[in-house]
Amino acid sequence: MSKKWTRRSALALIGSGAGLLTWGTGGFTDVTADRQVNINTTPDSLDHPRLGINTLGDGGGPGQRVSLITFQNNLDEEIGVNLNAATVDSDDTTEVADLFKGEGIDPTNYFDAPDSVGPEEQGIIEATLDLLPDVSIGSDREYDLLLDFTAGTKNENQTITLSRKATVTYEDPRVSYWDFEQIEGQTVPDLWSGNDASRKYVGKIGPFRYGYEPDPADGGNRGTVLDFRGDRFRSGDDDVITTSDTSKLDFTDDFSLSVWIKPTSIPNLYARLFSKWDSPRNNRESDAEKGYQFFLGETDDKFDNEFEIGIETGQRNGKTTKIKTGATVDEGKWNHVVWTHTSSKESEDRVYVNGDHEGNGYSGNLPDPYGSNEPLRIGNGIGGNDRLRYPFNGLMDEAKAYDTALTSEQVKNLYETSKGGDGGSIGG
Repeated sequence: MSKKWTRRSALALIGSGAGLLTWGTGGFTDVTADRQVNINTTPDSLDHPRLGINTLGDGGGPGQRVSLITFQNNLDEEIGVNLNAATVDSDDTTEVADLFKGEGIDPTNYFDAPDSVGPEEQGIIEATLDLLPDVSIGSDREYDLLLDFTAGTKNENQTITLSRKATVTYEDPRVSYWDFEQIEGQTVPDLWSGNDASRKYVGKIGPFRYGYEPDPADGGNRGTVLDFRGDRFRSGDDDVITTSDTSKLDFTDDFSLSVWIKPTSIPNLYARLFSKWDSPRNNRESDAEKGYQFFLGETDDKFDNEFEIGIETGQRNGKTTKIKTGATVDEGKWNHVVWTHTSSKESEDRVYVNGDHEGNGYSGNLPDPYGSNEPLRIGNGIGGNDRLRYPFNGLMDEAKAYDTALTSEQVKNLYETSKGGDGGSIGG
């Protein structure tokens, strides 16, 4: 188990003038002693310093772990470590308590350090980024950390105290969040970035009222949700909400898509949850399929009351890669589904169901999607000739998009904190 160090205990230790440290089952204790030994390390740039310190320039989003310090114990004895930090930004308003989450049961524990590090062994000190509500959506911001690092030997009265500066980049991955609680007429607002979506106009329903679909519905503890009544056999278009065609939603590298769904049926082979997709018109080969699609389909057993999740990307050369993931959702029940895509030479895709990608989920890889000229459609998708063809049938809530591949911890945080229909947070 790692030892969690608090700001208060670190300040007490450093403020004592590098006093004697004793080792017990509870860790170091600062005591008064007549004889104190302070060992100053040689500069880190030398080949073999007594304590080699490397500060790291790490970054991430809410809920992600960042590495602050790695160190090499070149003493002949086991050491324990302690860290205190203060943050400095342009307006001097952000503190350690704002930037990092508390570790464990004590909310004032910010740093995760090893219990001890043996001779010639390496250690690392990490922290978990918290949600900074005042950071602009989708922005990156650097914070300088002033780090006071103290190491002490287990059996000798020796301490080493160093000060270093590290930089942490806070990366906000939020792109769009379509909130179904605040629908106004045709508009489904995007609370994060203004990429508002539109419901489908279905004509007048009274002398002064206009009708739009899908309809808002009572989602119980989830509040107001959207009721997609996908039926390809109805007259007119099927239910869908549609954004404008914006490059912010093209996602040609890392991305994540998240939504709560309560499906009832698959009207036509596939039910699109998210679809930003160019489909060939009149089956002309020159019209390449491009973009991405997150969808449901029938399982091999059509009578098992489950639906299988699928993912698809279309590349620049017109090739498409479609995968039935094996991950399933239950008919008539609320399910939280997330697709994360990591872009690299060896890309990685994951599908999570209710925060899990191992027991009921998927890990694999698809090529990066190529930018689509179509808008993002939620709850439906087009086939040839730009016609809506693949409707979702059921209830939907809290559709979100991120421009990063969320970590497993972030997805779990989002699932746990959004069960009640209040949005939740990847930071937990």
